[in-house]
Amino acid sequence: MRVRLERRDGDDATVTLAARATLPEGPLRLCYRTRTGALLRVDGAVRGAFDGKHEAIDLPPLEGERELSLRVERRSLPISALPAGDGVRWRWMLARAEQTPDDHLEVEQRNGASDGAAVDVPLIGHAHLDVAWLWTYDETKRKALRTFATALREMELDDRYVFAQSMPQLYAWVRAGDPALFERVRERAASARGWDASVASMWVESDLHAPSGESILRQFALGIAWTREHLGRDPSVAWLPDTFGFPSTFPTLAVHAGIPYFFSTKLAWNEATRWPHPQFRWTGDDGSTLLAAMALSYGGDITAERETQARARNEPLIHGYGDGGGGATDEQLASVARASRPWTHADTWFAALDARALPEVRGELYLETHRGTYTTHHDVKERNAALERELAHAEELAAWCVAVRAPRTVRRALADDLRAAWEIVLRAQFHDVITGTAIPPVYADVAEEHARAAAIVARVRESAASLLPRSDVRAAAAAAVRPQRDGETWLLRNEYVQARLRDDGTVVELAGADGVNVVALANGLAAYEDKPKRYDAWNVDDGYWRKQVPVKPDGGSADESGIEARFALPKSKLAMRIALHEDEPWLRVEIAAAWHDDRVLLRAEHRVAVAARDVRYGQPHGTLVRNAYPQTDAERAKFEVPAQRWAHASDGAHGLAVFSPDCYGWNGTGLDGGGVRLGTSLLRSPRWPDPGADRGEQRIAYALVPTAGAAISALEHAWLAYVEDARVRLFTCDDPAVVVVATYPSRDGEAVVVRVRELDGAARAVALRCGGRMRTATAIDAAERPLPNAGEARIVEEALHFELGAFALRSFLIAF
Repeated sequence: MRVRLERRDGDDATVTLAARATLPEGPLRLCYRTRTGALLRVDGAVRGAFDGKHEAIDLPPLEGERELSLRVERRSLPISALPAGDGVRWRWMLARAEQTPDDHLEVEQRNGASDGAAVDVPLIGHAHLDVAWLWTYDETKRKALRTFATALREMELDDRYVFAQSMPQLYAWVRAGDPALFERVRERAASARGWDASVASMWVESDLHAPSGESILRQFALGIAWTREHLGRDPSVAWLPDTFGFPSTFPTLAVHAGIPYFFSTKLAWNEATRWPHPQFRWTGDDGSTLLAAMALSYGGDITAERETQARARNEPLIHGYGDGGGGATDEQLASVARASRPWTHADTWFAALDARALPEVRGELYLETHRGTYTTHHDVKERNAALERELAHAEELAAWCVAVRAPRTVRRALADDLRAAWEIVLRAQFHDVITGTAIPPVYADVAEEHARAAAIVARVRESAASLLPRSDVRAAAAAAVRPQRDGETWLLRNEYVQARLRDDGTVVELAGADGVNVVALANGLAAYEDKPKRYDAWNVDDGYWRKQVPVKPDGGSADESGIEARFALPKSKLAMRIALHEDEPWLRVEIAAAWHDDRVLLRAEHRVAVAARDVRYGQPHGTLVRNAYPQTDAERAKFEVPAQRWAHASDGAHGLAVFSPDCYGWNGTGLDGGGVRLGTSLLRSPRWPDPGADRGEQRIAYALVPTAGAAISALEHAWLAYVEDARVRLFTCDDPAVVVVATYPSRDGEAVVVRVRELDGAARAVALRCGGRMRTATAIDAAERPLPNAGEARIVEEALHFELGAFALRSFLIAF
């Protein structure tokens, strides 16, 4: 029968069509043609969804007169075969994205399904859904409702089906959008009847290069807490199928959050080498180990070829369509015979692996593509980094309020506000947002949300400060050293640094207190034509350095506070300020850019005059050492390094460190005559998918630091002094190899979480002093769960005493 639908209401994004109809007896099949997606309700309850992969959907008997309604998306891109760049296909898709909704729904009786073919590999249904990408948060909310509705409908038709869905952020949106639908999800997830929430451990499937180590831990903390509270499950899988590479510290971070398993597919994208291990043990510098799987894919049809590949690799066959495709189709489910191996939950599959038989992998899991994501949309990365630092300060003030026993209602309010701010920051760390690879409306949303987060953080700081004794430890700004003209160069000198600069800002001498010059030529600006073959915002292609774009000096000057050099590119203007302050052991560089060049990569480059064979880089809560003289294809493919905070080239006695608050693309290449060319990517200007990425006013800062072979701890403490204002710390440690990385109220506002990290790679006994009167201390993981076998922690007077392993993280819940 054909049901004519009438328009009931609509808005800019959707239109609702509805009708009353008497449905035939028996199982039903409903057909509705839509490219964009339509949510089906029967008598007001969600019963399924139509989309590009689900033009016909099956339902159980619903005979009698019913109210049928469809909420139809007006505009949407296809959910598969999306292009890799701007061009005819992309423009054709945009032109066809708008849809006039069909006003007819076909309803017919469904015949009994015949049994399909036997499948002898584990099956997992899935629908990867980007929180934002070529669509906005609001569109994703509607995609999530349709995806969840389809998965539930198919579980009700086939009790074998298992659907794995990550990202508590999606669940939270569905809960807000349709509480009744979410309750059906919750019931199945809590009882593990088809709905697999074991993969819902991180708030979103985050990028892992720009977010700080603390942000990654909060992705776990917020995600695990939400899944436990609202889905009744303890997630155990870090499910990151599409994230653009994985730092060497990720095992330490995940294990500290109580997560034993890691799943991805992304290294199947490698361009130069083939990742050799379908499953492996991935171990961090502290000895933490994840049971890891690197599958071939995370979606698609159930085909004989994919089944054969999964069997050969001993991995599950993950099937279904993402990004609004609704996951598995009814045809996929019908193609699997009842006698097949059962669908499986992700954690169940991991638990059955024999870890002892698997190879061990240490170090980063480098993705040999998408290297431009470390740099694209610097403004978003800059604001994220600033919010991370502002949150750290606000959290410590709120922790002081707990320590001095401020009123409970105030403590709870502060903890709730901090959690709300973190939700915003973590959402924007999604792997297609902070990386700069989304469309312009996404970044309009992010700018608005970042402003909202900043307002919340400012309110927390103001509220907390009003409850605490005044303790202004903000030091007066250090006086700038006045430049002195010395022949053809400028001389800047204080107790720690001597720098000699040309008029164009290049540094020809940089020495520490010992007077040893560590550079041949530093602080040079270079620009390169940046036209990757595919995925414009994502990629920087190998060999980009062969075609330079001129960066021409455009005048300069000096005043009492520093030197200014100006530059011109074909369409852009740069003003560089170089300054040395009294009592600071680094040379500050700040760039104000009016950036308008298309597809140009701007870099700061330094020739380090020391015989270094490798370079050490900051990673999220740790570091990474890279060979400056690559020998293999895999090493040569790592020509751009995803790193954060600093890079350090040293021969053990002398070296150069470069500090940055918010740049993430680096490289360090050994020079034929000795020394290392150390560089930082500053700006890009891709044209797709955001033609305005990086354009406009940009501010970039970094510092050049001569070192006497500094230890990791010295570099980390110096970087903190470079980027943070001084403040009164609740917890301190005299051991320079121990750093307090976070101090914040517990989720309920009743206690304080303090987290420390060992920096220099040696186990040590720690005495952590506290500014409040500690009553109890409990070892916990990043999700605030007690760790009964973590080792003794004793409170002796004003200090907490405990053992800390090499490169380890430890967290404690402190009651006052």
